[in-house]
Amino acid sequence: MTIAPHAASTLADSALPIFDAATSGVAGRAGLVLILLATASAAWWIARRRAARFRPTRTPRGAAGAPGPDRSDATLTGTELGAPLGSRATFVQFSAQTCASCPQVRRVLTSLAESEPGVVHIDLDAEAHMDLVRRFSVFRTPTVLLLDADGAVRARTSGPLTLDRALAALAPLPAPALRSTHV
Repeated sequence: MTIAPHAASTLADSALPIFDAATSGVAGRAGLVLILLATASAAWWIARRRAARFRPTRTPRGAAGAPGPDRSDATLTGTELGAPLGSRATFVQFSAQTCASCPQVRRVLTSLAESEPGVVHIDLDAEAHMDLVRRFSVFRTPTVLLLDADGAVRARTSGPLTLDRALAALAPLPAPALRSTHV
């Protein structure tokens, strides 16, 4: 089916008056600029708010109640990390030499590991551990994975990190059982 030339121009003219009215003149263009700025600001605010917060990870295949034979794709071992896991939790930080906020996150997590029993901080060079970077979809540094005592990834975050947010992420994990030295 072909549309006659005068019918095509009528369709275009009927669809464009709203656009023409919105963009005609300085006021219309200023309105569009304000709408674009508001949209960009909202997107930035949402992205900024989401960064530096630990987000729970999805239930991996094979975890309790989930289908699948194993959970090896969502767990890490001390052997893979080159250091033993904490008896309560392990913070695994992926860093890079060019990362501006990595030293700040390293200081926060090192301080936390020293003050909380059973918590360990392991800092990995992302470039030297590309297998883990791919496996855990690390797209920026610093990225921090929070592992439980069994090495299962419980939460993750990217970007700058405060001590309060790290403590809040650690709170749901049970404290290590106190061992009695009394015989």
